[in-house]
Amino acid sequence: MYFTLRRLGLVAASVAVSLVTGCSGDTGTAPITSATETTARIATAAGMVMVQGEILAKYRSVGGTDGPLGLPIGDEQPAANGGRCTIFQNGAIYWSPQTGAHIVRGPIRQAWEHEYGGAGGPLGYPIADEQTIPGGWRSEFQHGVITYTGDQAHVEIPARAADGPSTQTGAG
Repeated sequence: MYFTLRRLGLVAASVAVSLVTGCSGDTGTAPITSATETTARIATAAGMVMVQGEILAKYRSVGGTDGPLGLPIGDEQPAANGGRCTIFQNGAIYWSPQTGAHIVRGPIRQAWEHEYGGAGGPLGYPIADEQTIPGGWRSEFQHGVITYTGDQAHVEIPARAADGPSTQTGAG
C-alpha cells in the first residue's frame, strides 16, 4: 500500500493526537481480553493496530477498513467507568458493559467529547449508532441526546428534577 507524504503526515498527526488524548473520560482500566473475544491486527501507515472484541465486531459490521470509519489510528484505550474505545480516521467506537459498542462521529463526537466530557460526562456512553435525520444527525446517549442540524449541536439532557428537559445549543 502506497501513501503520499501528505497522507502519512495526516495519519501520523492523528496517531499523535490519539496517543496524547486517549479516550475521553479515561478513568480506569478494563480487561482487554477474555476467552470469547476476537482480535485483529490491522496494518496502517503508522504500523500494526489492534482492534478487538465487540469493538471489532461493530467495526466489521460497518465494513471494516473499507467502511466509513477508515483505519484505526491507535490501539484500544480504556474509557470511563470500565469502558473501552478505539479511535478511527473518521470516528470512534465506544463500548461499555452496559451499552455495548456504538459509533460516534463528526460534529456530534466533537461536542460530546470536548464540550460534554465524553463517556465520563453527563451524557454517558452512546446507546445507539449515529442516525441520519433530515438536515443532520442524531446520537442517543445513556443520559441524553445530541442532534446536529444547521451547523449547530443541540444537546438535550433530561433534568433530574421536575423542571422538564434541559436543552443547550452550541456552535458546531
